[in-house]
Amino acid sequence: MGNYTPDMDYYEDFNYQEFLLSSRRKSLCSPEKVMQSISLKGAKNIVDFGMGMGFFIPYLQQKMDRDSWLWGVECQAELIDLVLKRKVEHNIKNFSTVYLEKNDTPLLPQWIPHPDVIFASLSLSTFPNPGLAMDGLIRSAKMGGKLILLDWAKLDHNEGPAIKEKVSLDKMKYLAELYLLKITNQFIVSELVYGLEVKASENFVYQFYDHRE
Repeated sequence: MGNYTPDMDYYEDFNYQEFLLSSRRKSLCSPEKVMQSISLKGAKNIVDFGMGMGFFIPYLQQKMDRDSWLWGVECQAELIDLVLKRKVEHNIKNFSTVYLEKNDTPLLPQWIPHPDVIFASLSLSTFPNPGLAMDGLIRSAKMGGKLILLDWAKLDHNEGPAIKEKVSLDKMKYLAELYLLKITNQFIVSELVYGLEVKASENFVYQFYDHRE
């Protein structure tokens, strides 16, 4: 399953996805530290965008309100199958998976309730233009909703993708502001991973190419 070939993107490599679920990943991106740095209070619908094998599912569910719903969004069907298998085996409640085709401007399907929070772990840097990806996700969220993203610091390291695949915190902040998004929180998870929270600014226009109209 998922044998790597040179024409694949690194995140499509099954070995990389297994790393993202491993104890090595926990040491680089402590889920406890991430959860301490964010708030899901009052959020009824939460999206785990680019959920992979579901590393953050239990942590998000522990953090969110009891009657909230978690939507796991992923572009790789085989990973969704694995997560659905876990859902049945572990009787995971208040959780649904969503397949979303790869697109430079991700817009969530219309049948998903407008999420209050979109959580994107190590996924924005996989887009050709992370700013445009942020723009699409904010348009998919509830008006006033927020996007919480984690990504790789632009450092050369033997874990994670090559340095050319990474986007620095400064560039991610620049791209957010370029697309009229307001930075409401930033935090450092480890030397290799940072966190950023953004919302629509006062100048952001939701109606532009909004597929939900």
